[in-house]
Amino acid sequence: MTTMRYFDANCCMGRFNAWDGTTPITAEGLLAAMDHHGIHEALVVASLAREQHPVDGNKQLQQLIAGCERLLPAWVALPPATREMPASQDFLAEMQERGVRALFLYPMHYRFSLGSWADDSWLAPFAERRVPVFISPNGLVGDPASDMTDWAGVNRVCHAYPDLPVIVSETRVNRNQRLLFQALDSCPNLRVDLSSLWFDHAVEFICRNWGADRLLFGTGLPTRNPAAARGQLDCAAITPDDRAAVAGNNLRQLLSWAGPLPEPAVTFPEPVDSLHALALSNASLAGQHFACGHGHLGRFYASYVPDNPASAIVAELDRLGFDLAVLFANAGMNGDEAYGNDLVAAAVRQYPGRLLGLTMVNLNRSPEEMHREMERGLAIGLSGLKLHPHLQGYDTLGPNVDLACAFADEHGCIIVNHDWGPSERLLDLCLRFPRACFITGHTSESAIPVVRRVDNLYVGSCPLHTFGSAERWVQAVGAERIVFGSDLTWNPIGWGLGPVLYARIPESDKRLILGGNLRRLLEKYGKGLR
Repeated sequence: MTTMRYFDANCCMGRFNAWDGTTPITAEGLLAAMDHHGIHEALVVASLAREQHPVDGNKQLQQLIAGCERLLPAWVALPPATREMPASQDFLAEMQERGVRALFLYPMHYRFSLGSWADDSWLAPFAERRVPVFISPNGLVGDPASDMTDWAGVNRVCHAYPDLPVIVSETRVNRNQRLLFQALDSCPNLRVDLSSLWFDHAVEFICRNWGADRLLFGTGLPTRNPAAARGQLDCAAITPDDRAAVAGNNLRQLLSWAGPLPEPAVTFPEPVDSLHALALSNASLAGQHFACGHGHLGRFYASYVPDNPASAIVAELDRLGFDLAVLFANAGMNGDEAYGNDLVAAAVRQYPGRLLGLTMVNLNRSPEEMHREMERGLAIGLSGLKLHPHLQGYDTLGPNVDLACAFADEHGCIIVNHDWGPSERLLDLCLRFPRACFITGHTSESAIPVVRRVDNLYVGSCPLHTFGSAERWVQAVGAERIVFGSDLTWNPIGWGLGPVLYARIPESDKRLILGGNLRRLLEKYGKGLR
């Protein structure tokens, strides 16, 4: 049996700019979070070194983790042009003396270049010893910006130093997935931190095409929810050996450049409920009767969607314990909605009762054309409406949103919107169209005051990727008003599932979120079930 040890490649410690007092910043708090999520060890950077200055933060880190054998220090470095840090050979010697085995670079935050004009000879000593170097554009802890990596610069460093293990770590590789894949093709020494890769089947696709050794398990603690990364990896359809490699073996091997690393013994606390126990043990979820209220079907212009046929989606639903999923078309969010709606209708016919479809509405159409397509959607077996004004370049406050809501009200069906706009707008729609069932496409703060005033509004659970977010949303709106949405095939099902399975809420609340609420809504509003 393959031994699983989870070694987090991406954690920060200490007070940081956006800290609000709710996330763990001490060794004690970080270890408690790791214990709850079954994480054995972590590579940590000082937030002070990441946000303010490496000289101060690297020194502080050694004090913050003193005596914590499960927390391994990583230092932040700057190029030598300013002479504000020791020469590379001296810096490397100090790293070895203090047990520091990895280096982080934040070129965008600290305003230095990876370009061909910049002298990078300072990296040569690290390449000679094969010190793993993490490159991240996100200097501020919890920086939400996506797609910021300088892929040309990363590629140049990889080729200049082919023995240097380079790991890209950023908030999210989203629309730049194809650049990532090109870089993996070009650079055998390039790896990527899993916390950057919350797109569907990223783990499977990279393992198939470049090998599991290209991935490192990372969570983004303390700002990110470690349950998302654990759920993504544990639910991935890969071999046990590949899973163990990504979970921790790859990082341990990279960090062994200065000698073998000890494996501290860890005893985790008892699970809080049966679903938490299943998640911690990576046990099968088949037969759990979950349901997903938010999924995509088909190809997409801005990113590659691996493994997207309806047959593959249903097979994954079976494996992860889902009885049904509600889908809508990628085509139509900013293209030919009729083509996309036909794809979804065909999938619904192929898998009746397992896949339910929503009609994608293009808000740029004339009112007459919108109405024709919404009526046609019902006629071909679709069960409600999906709006995405953002991708269509349409004002979410525009009048065609009202037309779609009026149609949902007339037919008593579900209507999901990527963004409903401010609370006042959403409240007005819910009150004017009381027979429609409004669902937010994502966890939108504007829905919180409205949920408390109307009974026809529900919150989609995607995403719950920040630390403690599942618990906060249950406290804010109640578990009975949250509908699980994985955002498949954009986001991994497991990435959305993990935060609910690991949440510190009653198991009965978890089961409401993971299917009970959606089934109740489909009984009342699901035209495709009548």
